[in-house]
Amino acid sequence: MNSAEFEQENQPRWQRLEEMIEGVEKGRAPENVEELPTLFRQTCHDLSIAQHRIFGMGLVERLNNLAIRGFRTLERRAGGGWESLFRMILVKFPKMVRAEWRLFWFCSFIFWGPFLAFAIWTPHDPEWAMSLLGPETMVSLETMYGEHTSPQDFIREEYGSDFMMFCHYINNNVGIDLRTFAGGLLGGVGALLILLFNGLQLGASTGYIHHACNPSTFYSFTSGHSAPELIGIVISGMAGMRLGLALLIPGLHDRKTALVLGGRKAMTLITGAVTMTFLAACIEGFWSAHPMEPWIKYTFGGVVWLITISYLALCGRRVADET
Repeated sequence: MNSAEFEQENQPRWQRLEEMIEGVEKGRAPENVEELPTLFRQTCHDLSIAQHRIFGMGLVERLNNLAIRGFRTLERRAGGGWESLFRMILVKFPKMVRAEWRLFWFCSFIFWGPFLAFAIWTPHDPEWAMSLLGPETMVSLETMYGEHTSPQDFIREEYGSDFMMFCHYINNNVGIDLRTFAGGLLGGVGALLILLFNGLQLGASTGYIHHACNPSTFYSFTSGHSAPELIGIVISGMAGMRLGLALLIPGLHDRKTALVLGGRKAMTLITGAVTMTFLAACIEGFWSAHPMEPWIKYTFGGVVWLITISYLALCGRRVADET
């Protein structure tokens, strides 16, 4: 094969790679962008052949420049530092939640269904909730949210400072998210069970507070951080289910490939869920426990709910899709 035949045979592939690189450089996501690494490797191989067979400096220089641009493009997409992290949080994560809307509503039903059922039924018939919570949890709830107690006094005695309380909530709540995510490896069943249990536990606690404690104290304390915390739990369940579905229903791919592709989506979801839970812990540790008028707490909580829903519903809509 001479230089002209070599160039004629491989020209479409080089042109395709060049178009993809130009699209990425201009901020557009070209179709089938997942082919970019493969085209880059093939072009590097073509470059080595052109150099070995001495096909001419013009062709070698063109392929060399194309390989350099391809490497820089792949390096930028693989790295990115803080810019990549912010883009993931502000664009990829909310877009992924919207793309997986069926999974979002399914996991929401698994969590909110038992939550609302126990929260509504427990004040009328508390025995089921009391059996689920156990004596220690009930005493803890009455100590924090009783008629003549306050979360501030309990927290100061239990943790000593806002920072230590923040650390406790990070450890507890982020741990729940990660366990829910890891449960997805059991075909999604583990994630569903953890999501279901948390819905039951939180619903039973809410209902018991209406039965034996002061609901106003409870809601003024939890209103500020409830939106990112509760929605974060649901999205961590989505991440676990995405892993489980990739194993159970690989579709056109083999299970290994399906797990890799599903894992990318799941990692975006769990990273966003953990970020939401981290923000909830910040609010819970440094805002929720401070004594204020209830209307201030409720107003702040309403604003946080509005911001959280708007963020997931609107962020990234005008940004081109990327793989």
